Amino acid sequence: MYTLSGISTGLRLRHARRLLTAAKDAVESADIDRLSHALHQGKRLLGGVASARLLSDTGIGRIVGSVTHAEASSRLNEQAHRLHNSRLDPIGWFVWENLSRAIGCFAASEAFGRFGRERLLQSRIRNDRQRAQVFLAHLYSRDLDGAIQTWHTRTPAPHTSAFWADAGHLLWLLSGGSSGVFDRASSGAWRDTLAGSTVLALGPAPTSIDPDAYANARIARVATPGVTGWPAGDILRGRVDLTYANSDSAKWFVAHHERTLFDSVEFASFRTSVWKRLDLSNGRTAYNHKALLPMPFDKTNMIPLIVWDVSHVPDASIHVAGTTFFASPTAYTAQDVRLKEDRGAHTDQRGSTGLRFERCLSFSSHQLSAHHTLMAMLSEAGVVRFDTDGANVVTMSTAEYLSSLDELYGVDAV
Repeated sequence: MYTLSGISTGLRLRHARRLLTAAKDAVESADIDRLSHALHQGKRLLGGVASARLLSDTGIGRIVGSVTHAEASSRLNEQAHRLHNSRLDPIGWFVWENLSRAIGCFAASEAFGRFGRERLLQSRIRNDRQRAQVFLAHLYSRDLDGAIQTWHTRTPAPHTSAFWADAGHLLWLLSGGSSGVFDRASSGAWRDTLAGSTVLALGPAPTSIDPDAYANARIARVATPGVTGWPAGDILRGRVDLTYANSDSAKWFVAHHERTLFDSVEFASFRTSVWKRLDLSNGRTAYNHKALLPMPFDKTNMIPLIVWDVSHVPDASIHVAGTTFFASPTAYTAQDVRLKEDRGAHTDQRGSTGLRFERCLSFSSHQLSAHHTLMAMLSEAGVVRFDTDGANVVTMSTAEYLSSLDELYGVDAV
């Protein structure tokens, strides 16, 4: 597939990854010279020299404190509308969205993502990979009918068949079984154990659920460095039946030969197969939704991954508590704060070790608005039930959600 510039999409994605890595490293280290150089090098992706300079000046201003959050957001909003009628391709739009979030301008990033989806929907479909991108554009525009119509025109090839299996499963969930195809988990102990049961995915934030209501449920929690057990005094008295860990956490567990928690649960599920180096008899690689995120450089979040994983089990009832997708002052209870070994410290209850833009940079990589949209649509379809705080967040519009992230993290460059 080729963009309007004549450069292959694969090459532009490699350029985008390189630009994002370099620019974010510069923001993290507060190195304004490196940031300016990275953005100048990526000027073609950003829409030209003037566009790269605007983003550079805005980012540098945020780093040194000469540009307020409101001023930066205003500049970015104006730039999005200035570029709206340009020939900027979708990858460029999503790079702008990503880097706007890296400097804490979440609400301002919304227009870049929206215009990127518009550009995809206006394009002529030349191959099945592009058709997959159009499907995602419909999905994240909350246009289920458009996504269904696109799914019916698919022509799966070896490089897109796995995507369409995930897309079909999602449509089956969102449509109540009237569209798509249910991707049933392979037979085995995990599926047989969870089939017909209630699974509560318990996140790290405070929750007011009634523990007695989940006396017979299986409790899924996220294991991370520094969080390998929960006290008897927590909301569910420390119960855990299923653990989940992302790829970075799994590498930490492998490096430290830490398996005590995993040996004590029914199943230990991981984002990737690195867990095999722990030689766990109850280990497994979870179903993941990465292919359904807008861009290949977007990372998965763990509570949505748990929901997606369990959704493949027949007749499993999925509940979620203890997460507001970071749209609340306390993202982590005291017993759930993470260990950042590379920084030699635990985080605070917002997830920060004190480094400026630390959470903004993380959020920019994890595509929070896409995860919010997926969970909102699954909630509306009755696939997953949230506790009160989570339900309040997934009923927000995308703009409202991003504005809450601005207030909690962006303004203060957390």
